[in-house]
Amino acid sequence: MRVLSVDLGTANTVAVLSDHGVVDLDGGPTMPSSVYLDEDGTLHVGREAERRSRQDPSRYEPNPKRHIDKATIKLGETNLPVNDALAAIYARVMEAVTPLLQGGQLDEIRLTLPAEWGPSRRNKLLSSARLAGMTGELVPVPEAIAVASLGGGRPLAVYDFGADTFDVSVLDSQHRILADGSLSDVGGLDIDQALLEHIGRAVSHKDPAGWQRLLRPTSVDDHRARLGLREELRLAKEDLSELPQVEVLMPEPFEKVVVTRAELEALVRPSLIRSTEVLITTVQKAGVTPEHVYLVGGSCRMPLVAQVIAERVGIVPTNPDHPETIVASGAQVVDRATITLKTEDDKPKYVEPPTVVTAPVSPAVTGPHPVGPNVSGPNPVISGAYPNPNVSGPYPNPNVSGSYSASGTYQLTSPYPNPNVSGSYPMNFPQQAPPKKDNKKVLLGIGGAVVALAVVIGAVFAFSGPDLPSANECKDDTARDGQGFTKCLRQLAGNVPDGGGCEKADSAQITGMEEIKGTVVSCTIRDGYAVQYILTDSVTGAENNANTIVKSFQTDRVEADWTGNGLEGTYRAATSSGTGVLVFTAKGRPMFGILTKNAEENADELKPDEVADFFEQSVQPGE
Repeated sequence: MRVLSVDLGTANTVAVLSDHGVVDLDGGPTMPSSVYLDEDGTLHVGREAERRSRQDPSRYEPNPKRHIDKATIKLGETNLPVNDALAAIYARVMEAVTPLLQGGQLDEIRLTLPAEWGPSRRNKLLSSARLAGMTGELVPVPEAIAVASLGGGRPLAVYDFGADTFDVSVLDSQHRILADGSLSDVGGLDIDQALLEHIGRAVSHKDPAGWQRLLRPTSVDDHRARLGLREELRLAKEDLSELPQVEVLMPEPFEKVVVTRAELEALVRPSLIRSTEVLITTVQKAGVTPEHVYLVGGSCRMPLVAQVIAERVGIVPTNPDHPETIVASGAQVVDRATITLKTEDDKPKYVEPPTVVTAPVSPAVTGPHPVGPNVSGPNPVISGAYPNPNVSGPYPNPNVSGSYSASGTYQLTSPYPNPNVSGSYPMNFPQQAPPKKDNKKVLLGIGGAVVALAVVIGAVFAFSGPDLPSANECKDDTARDGQGFTKCLRQLAGNVPDGGGCEKADSAQITGMEEIKGTVVSCTIRDGYAVQYILTDSVTGAENNANTIVKSFQTDRVEADWTGNGLEGTYRAATSSGTGVLVFTAKGRPMFGILTKNAEENADELKPDEVADFFEQSVQPGE
């Protein structure tokens, strides 16, 4: 079986091919996970992106993975979808791997990701791989499980000091993750920043204004100088793992600076102590004593990392010869039966600022693998920024077309604007008008964009809670009428079934997720509205399902209580680019509903308050 494992990290990307080993991606075993967007729309990756960054640093992003919770990255004057940036990196991997296959096909592509990533981030990574033209079965593999697969059948801890964050996981002898922890402000990039500030204290007095321009560049020359200094600091940090001191070359008018290993260690020791405290807490939470602590990430080359762990934890950690490639290598030998994935999203590391302007542009790209969320059957589909790449169907988003070239670059056949709207395309949705009814509240969205409904429904059914519902008649309610309604679902639906257009959906299967379980009825109403009623196995399950969908709202949302047919509950509504979603729950009942609206005309005028009004007038069950 031909298996490709790809570790797309914050700083570097590594690929390992079965029967070959580590793939030479960009002149070496690691390729910078960086992108650069030319004015003509060509997207470059890796070292080529680094080289071109000197031309116009505003078009360069060295760490697109850091923006996984955003819809777009601003490169120059273009808001580039994050999916496209990640897809360009995966496309470059496939360019290097294809000649090695000698005409053969890949059976599996294993994509590593942090263990704490939930469905939204995971699906965004998978959809990017599909957009890049990756065929075969895509298998997400938590990084900690990949590393543990190289450690034999023993309980162990994985200490992952990456470029962006610090993560730790404790696993049992079957490589099941028992507990994990993280620090979002401790990583290799944070060490670089601490080193920059340390040097600034030594040289900034010579030209305070010049130093401020390095910290906050405003011109192309300032950006170039900052990029050059950042690269010098990264090299200095790496060299200090082997040397007692190094010279850091500085841009004019500053003279070179000598930095010693002792100075660097003094800067990073507080962060390393914090990381070991998280390690200790995670081990206590797991309830097992690991036999080994595996070090992962390039920053673990610093001798101080192993020293602090040994001093404070009492275990001499295992430091592999190549910590940058251990995750991709481990993913090759993972037993798929041991892979467990988080079923609920954590709070995003990035939260959009509360100043709301206009809507982000997140078009899918038509290429070898359309990104649009597609599902067959009666269930309505919402097109959004987090599609499920494993569901096939005929619903690509036609707004942008393009293709990836053999050189790993992406060529747009048009820029990124929505062709139905003229002007520029800032990052956020417009501030919503005040709600029309007194009981509604407008809340700022803090999650991802409104997601593909098929993906959300597939993800949320997998983790209904264990609590028994308080309404026994709903728990034991299995008899369905001709439209698919049980007695309790009919109570939630009110008069909607009288209008026809409702049919049952016994079950559905989405590749890469558990079978969707529960009782589902889908109804087409009018004016582009549709509603789905879902009966789960517990009240907690219904609430978790609804909350997962709400977490996907990036935009402002309307929230209010409702009552009717002896039920009471809460609804929450949001809109994005002509698509509206309203999720409503029934207090104390193991069921919820999802109202959707697809506006074909005047899409930009659709507001969440309008969707809420339709719910109250036409969907909310009456007294």
